[in-house]
Amino acid sequence: MALRSCLALILALFSACQTASNRAASLCPGPQPPFITDFQVRQTPPLPEPAPRVPFRDPVFGTCLVRVTDRTSDLFPEDTSPGLKNEYSRVQTFNADESRILVRGVAATWYLYDAQTLQPLGQLPFGGSVDPRWDADNPDLLYYSDETRLMAYNVRTGAQTTVHDFAADFPGQTLSAVWTRYEGSPSLDSRYWGLMAEDQDYLTTALLVYDVQTDRVSAIRDLRGTAEINKEIDTVTISPLGNYFLAYFDDNCQPGRLGDDANPCGLMVYDRDLNNGRGLLDIVGHGDLALDSQGREVLIYQDLDTDNISMLNLASGVVTPLWPIDFSHTAIGLHISGRALRRPGWALVSTYNGGHPLDYTWMDDQVFAVELKASGWVVRLAHTHSLYDENQEQDYWAEPQASVNRDFTRVVFTTNWGRSGTGQVEMFLIELPVDWSELLP
Repeated sequence: MALRSCLALILALFSACQTASNRAASLCPGPQPPFITDFQVRQTPPLPEPAPRVPFRDPVFGTCLVRVTDRTSDLFPEDTSPGLKNEYSRVQTFNADESRILVRGVAATWYLYDAQTLQPLGQLPFGGSVDPRWDADNPDLLYYSDETRLMAYNVRTGAQTTVHDFAADFPGQTLSAVWTRYEGSPSLDSRYWGLMAEDQDYLTTALLVYDVQTDRVSAIRDLRGTAEINKEIDTVTISPLGNYFLAYFDDNCQPGRLGDDANPCGLMVYDRDLNNGRGLLDIVGHGDLALDSQGREVLIYQDLDTDNISMLNLASGVVTPLWPIDFSHTAIGLHISGRALRRPGWALVSTYNGGHPLDYTWMDDQVFAVELKASGWVVRLAHTHSLYDENQEQDYWAEPQASVNRDFTRVVFTTNWGRSGTGQVEMFLIELPVDWSELLP
C-alpha cells in the first residue's frame, strides 16, 4: 500500500509539473493585491468592455482578468453564432495539460483556443454534436456524443474514432441518443461514464454505466415498464471518483418526502452498479459535484428549500449549509462549478440577475470561490458585467455559468457586458496564483 501511495503521489506531482510547464507566465505581472473576503456590498463600476486578449485587473477586487474571445473576428464566416462562451459551469473547459481551451459558439459550434496566447486555433468539425469532454490524461483527446455513439476526436491529428456504439447493447430497441443530456461528466480519471438511453420519442428507457478502460457497459437499469420511463430526467452523471450514479429528475418529490428505488423523484443516487437507488433531495437547484477537503464526494448546490448554498455528502446524505442567499431584493440566479478536483475543499459560484444599476447584496452579479465547510472562506473574484433580463430569451446566454480548471488557478465565465437581448456574449478568464488559498488575509 505504501508503494502504491508513493507511486500515486509521484504521478500527481508529475501531472502538476507538466501542467505548470504548459501554462504561460502570469497575465498580470507584479504583486497580487489582497483578496477580498468580506461581505460588504461593492457596486459594479461602469467599465468599457475590455479589448480582447489584453489583461487587466478588476477595479474592485484586484484580480487579473482577460477577455479571451472576440465575436467580431474569431467566428468562422458560416457560423451564425452571435457570441462565444464557455460551455457550462459543470463542464471542464481546459484540457489535461492546460494547453488548450474549449469554447462554444452560441449556435452549438465548437472552437479551440491556445491556453497560453489565448489565440483561436480554429473550429472543430463536430458542430451539432453534444457533450464534448476532455480526456483526463491525453491533452489531445476530446470525447463527444453522436446519437448512440461515444466518439473521440484527436485535436492534434484530426482523427475521429468511435469509442463505443451503445446501440449494440440494446438489441431490439431503436434509440435516438445515449448521452448525459448536456451537463454530465465522466469520472475524474475519465474511466466511468454515467449515461441515459432515449428511444425515438426521447423517453429515457435505461440508465447505464460505461467503463472506457474495459470498453464494456458495466451496468444497465432498464426503465421500460416502470414508472421512471414516464418521468423526465434533466441530466445524468457519474460522481468524480466513480462511486455513484446521479439522475436529476424533473419531477419534484412531495414536500417532506424523498424518492426511493420504486418511486424516483428529485435527485436520485445509485451505486455504480445502478442498484440501491435512494433519493437525497426532494427538489434540485443548480449545482455540481466536487470533492471536500477530506476527499469525500459531495454535491454543492442551491438549496431551494432553505435558500442556502449547501453541501450534500453523497455517502451519508448529510446536508451542510454553507452560505445564505438573499432573495429579498431580486431573483438572483446561481451556477456552481466543482471542477477543481485537484484542489479539494473549494467550489466556484457565479451569479446573475442581481440589482441593476445598483447591487443590493454582496454576491450580486459576481464570481466567487467558496470553501467547502460551514462558515468557511468566501473569496470574491470579479464582477461579471452581464445584464440579464428574464423576459429576454437571448439572455440565457448571458448567464455567467463560470467554470474552474482542475487546480483552481483559472476561471472562465460568460458575459454580454450589458448587451441584453442580443446573445452577443464573450468569454473572460480570471487568473489566480497557484498559492492563492495560502495568501488569504
